[in-house]
This record gives sequence, C-alpha cells and structure tokens, in this order.
Amino acid sequence: MRWGSRNWYAVLVAVMVLVTVDVLLDGPLRHVDRAVHYWSDAHIQGRRLTAVDVFAALGQRGYLVRIIVPLAIIAAIRVRSLRYLWASVLIVGVLSLLQVLLKAAIPRTFPISGTDVLFVRGDAYPSGHTLNGFVLVWIILELVVVAFPAASGALPPRRRRDIAVVTGTVTAVALTVVDKHWLTDCLFSLALGPVLLQCLLLLDPFATRRGRERPDSGPAHRTRRAWRGLVR
Repeated sequence: MRWGSRNWYAVLVAVMVLVTVDVLLDGPLRHVDRAVHYWSDAHIQGRRLTAVDVFAALGQRGYLVRIIVPLAIIAAIRVRSLRYLWASVLIVGVLSLLQVLLKAAIPRTFPISGTDVLFVRGDAYPSGHTLNGFVLVWIILELVVVAFPAASGALPPRRRRDIAVVTGTVTAVALTVVDKHWLTDCLFSLALGPVLLQCLLLLDPFATRRGRERPDSGPAHRTRRAWRGLVR
C-alpha cells in the first residue's frame, strides 16, 4: 500500500471511524485501554517514567513552538519574505483549532483521573500531542532546510516526512506508556496524523520560490549581441 494512495487514505479513515465507534460503544479496544492503564500505573514508575516521559515531550506544543518561531524568523530574513513566518503561524493555529474541535466533540477524562468517562469533562480524545509530533516536527524540518540550505542534502523531502512520521509514532507510544493518554486516544491520532501531514505535503507551504527562467537559453555571446543591438 503506497503512501498517499486511495487505499492508504481508506485504511486510515477506517481506523479513525472504528476507534471512535469503539470508544462510544465501550467496545473491546476501550477495555484494552483500561488494561494498559493498570499495567502502566503498576510498572512505569521512577526512572522508567522519567525516561519515557522525555519521548512524550516530543509532542509538546510549547516546546516545539519555541523552536519554530526562531527558525521561521531566520528563514524570513534569509529569503526576505514573511511567507514562512505566516505559514508557520497559520498551520499551528489551524492545528490547534482542529484539536479543540475534535476534543470538544467527545469529551473524555484522562487516565490520571482513574476513571474513563465520556461527555462529562476532560479533553483526552484524541491525542493532540501525537498530532503535534507529526505536523509541528515537520514544520521544524522544513524551516531548517529554508533557514540553512546546507541541511537540504542531509534532509531531503522524503526523509523529512519519514522523520515526522517516526516522531509522531514515538510520541503516541510514549504517551500511552506513561499513562498520559488512553491507547485509543493515540490510535485515532496515529491515523489522523499522516493524513494531515500528507495534506501539508500537497500544499507545500514552505517551498522555496525560484526565479523565472529566461526563455532564451542560447549561448552567452548571442545574449551579448542582442544587448548591443538594443543599445545601438
């Protein structure tokens, strides 16, 4: 199944629908949620908790924005355009709004509360940190290439996409293991994250603009003769 194909989209959308239905109907995945919660509460403590929590922080919007802002400013200065700064602000804002809307649709308590309750309080579902791991990390990588062109060799487009996918996945696993999110919270975002990332890849908001090529691509001496003719 190829990235970005119709089957790829269909599978990810199906995962989001099935996970949501399972959560609403208190299905088998929601029972797995509780089993993972009890296991994590019993085994992930002390140094283990601290170590895994580092990876969970990969999706922390506050940390990522502190990296995005200076990179966007450097990119804007380098190319003498505010396009990269505004694009970063717009993507972060739209992603934040999307998270608010999704979480408001199905309010859910976090595992730390000790109870799994829907439509009362909480905004656990889905995992916003996981979505940040996909989208905001991709923004950082795109800005790095614009701000520091020498990095483009080590960070070609496909590698930037793959790193963002890995970061989002690692964030989701870490959030589940440290019991900050239910497993199904992260499963939904693991399906939605690549879809959002693909939308950004298609829009390509950080593409560097190239100057228009001259229609006359002939030898240099022809251009000089033409210029002399105009002078005369």
